[in-house]
Amino acid sequence: MIYGRLAIVFTILSLLGFGGGNAIIPQMHADVVDHYHWINSADFARFYGLGKLSPGATTTMAALVGFAVAGLVGAIVATLAVFVPSGLVVYGAGHIWGKLRGNPWRERIARAIKPVVLGLIWAGVFTLARGVVGGPVAIGMAVVATVLMLVTEWNQALMVLAAGAIGAVVLR
Repeated sequence: MIYGRLAIVFTILSLLGFGGGNAIIPQMHADVVDHYHWINSADFARFYGLGKLSPGATTTMAALVGFAVAGLVGAIVATLAVFVPSGLVVYGAGHIWGKLRGNPWRERIARAIKPVVLGLIWAGVFTLARGVVGGPVAIGMAVVATVLMLVTEWNQALMVLAAGAIGAVVLR
């Protein structure tokens, strides 16, 4: 049954999302595009862009994939599956983390995790780049957006909207 498969896929992704939702982008792509063929890479990139317009891009992506696969019920199943398991883990881990306050291992663990999280985020960037349509113009827009994000404090949602407007005109 498709609802069960959606629940399993997004529950596993939820539990792998260490370091934030962007860390699971490569595995989500592998599951929903490459393995199950529920959507294609271009749709995956579009769903990501839509997700960035609201808080919780990964949760929004789960809802969009679920909807594409199985309608409203699919969206609900995927959203709950990506949110609830990690929420329960974070609740439990936060309790344990609080008990480690002052322990030297707490700082060591935190320092050791940072490069892994950074690597997972960059893997997500390269995964999303596979779904880019529009060739050099789209790549140029991505480079400009990256530079603007690094040197300004502009709102990400407004940048996504601006890129969408530019893309609608230039990439027709």
